Amino acid sequence: MFQIQPVRSRELQEQLAQAVGAPYYPDTFAFFAAELTDDAQAITGILGLCQFTYAPGEAVIRSVAAMPGSEDDEAIIVMVRAVMSFLNHAEIPFVFIEEDAAPADRIKRWGFRPLKTDPAGRLGIDLDKFYTAVRRHEEQEAGSDENA
Repeated sequence: MFQIQPVRSRELQEQLAQAVGAPYYPDTFAFFAAELTDDAQAITGILGLCQFTYAPGEAVIRSVAAMPGSEDDEAIIVMVRAVMSFLNHAEIPFVFIEEDAAPADRIKRWGFRPLKTDPAGRLGIDLDKFYTAVRRHEEQEAGSDENA
């Protein structure tokens, strides 16, 4: 079992970055993935850390790092999606990821592609389109449940 949480202090963010072997970016926000006990009452380990910045027009993921052996863990994917959801709720239309934020195969697996609307062709996701597609899929699923 795991949990995704925002990091609420710079000191903790620095400690988490050190634990996962990532550079610490003091000018960023961060979410972390933690492994929990079976009863979900205590953290038993750190799985990963995602550091990012955001402004009204866009967000940039600076680093996604995982503990050795957790790189392909579902928790890391969920952590990236939690950051995206947070940004979407903050009405940030685009999220980009720095090319050295994580290995290229993982960045691609998480859905980041060169955006045609970005003059620099940075790797990103149009959050409006992403969440519109998710909502449309959920509505279709709900409709098929009603017809069953």
